[in-house]
Order: sequence, then C-alpha cells, then structure tokens
Amino acid sequence: MIITVINQKGGVGKTTTSVNLAYVVSKTKNVGLLDIDPEGGTTTSFGMKRERKELPLGSKSVNIFNVEVFPAHLGLLKLELNGDINEIVNIIKEISKNFDILVIDTPPNLGTLAVSSMLAADKIISPVAPQPLALEAIKNLDSRLQSIGKIAIAYTNFSKKATNLDLKNVKFVNIAVPQSRLFIDASRLGVPASRYEEIRTKRLKISKYFEELAKVTLE
Repeated sequence: MIITVINQKGGVGKTTTSVNLAYVVSKTKNVGLLDIDPEGGTTTSFGMKRERKELPLGSKSVNIFNVEVFPAHLGLLKLELNGDINEIVNIIKEISKNFDILVIDTPPNLGTLAVSSMLAADKIISPVAPQPLALEAIKNLDSRLQSIGKIAIAYTNFSKKATNLDLKNVKFVNIAVPQSRLFIDASRLGVPASRYEEIRTKRLKISKYFEELAKVTLE
C-alpha cells in the first residue's frame, strides 16, 4: 500500500505526520518512507542530511529504527521542474513492491512530485491546522483531488479539537494532535517524536494519536 501525505500549505505538520506514521506502522509492517520533498524535512527528521548530488528516485535507502528511509537529494529538483508524471508514478509503484507500506512525504505545493505521489497513492492523508490559510489550502486540495479522482483523509494538527469541513473529496476524521514540546526536541535530535517519547516517558501519548491515524488509514 502507498500512503501519500500531502498539503500544499507549509507548516501544518506534513513531515511530522509522515515520520511518525511510518515509525508507528513499522512496529507491525515492513515500511518504506520516501522523502520526495527537495527540502528534505523527513530526511532531517531521521538524523540524515540531504544528498548533495543527483540520484535516481529510490536508488538509495537507509534503515533507521526499522524504517527504510529514502533520503531527499538534488535530483528531486530536476524531477519537480522537468519530470514526467507517468514515469514518476511508475517508479513510486516499483519502489512500493518491496514494502507492505510505503509512506511518501511530499513538497508543500501541488507540483509534479506532489501530483505524481497522489496519483500513485492507495491512500492520501492531509494534516490540517485550524488556521484560515490552512483551511483555504485544504479547500484547494479538495478541488485538485476531484480533478484526479482521488479521496483524502484529513486530520487536525496543533489542536486539542478536531476540525471538520464539508468537502467532497477530503474526508475529515475525528483525530486531533495537540502541540507538544516533544515534537521540537525530537526534531532537534533527528528522531521521530513517537520514538523519542518511548525513550523519555512510559506514558505514551503522541504514539497513540498516530496509531489511531494508522488504523483509520489502513482499514
């Protein structure tokens, strides 16, 4: 199964979603995590640096915390500007054959790489922050999803209360992940917050949110 995490609005927790979802699911599944964002947020979140050279998509991976991470590299910029969507979709599907679940972290836009990742996806997740610009962005995403015939699951980030909008192709679920210092500390250390939480405390909270999101997504 291919799970694409997308939102053209930056700063809504897309990378956080990708990283923690992949880590939580890896407890029971063979999981790959493809960082297809040229900025490399997911790569950094697993303590790696973005490759400073062009690589074929999916040609390099590193197993960290039982997640096979495909780091970002400079070749993604060329694909974003000049890549062929059908070719990228086929490559993503080929990569996914090696895993039970392939999670994809996408750029904060609706360009070539993001659209390719949506078209390749079996499931699409969109984190939403309860902010005016973010809510407007999810409406734009809904229109794009309608145009390509895809459905997305949306959940609420940075809030104790779940957001709900009546959209055609974006279906909101009753999951809200509140802000936590753990996300900041984990990002600084280059580990998933759910992994960091396991080390820091026996009272797991963050992990439970992403376990719930995984359950809703995989059902």
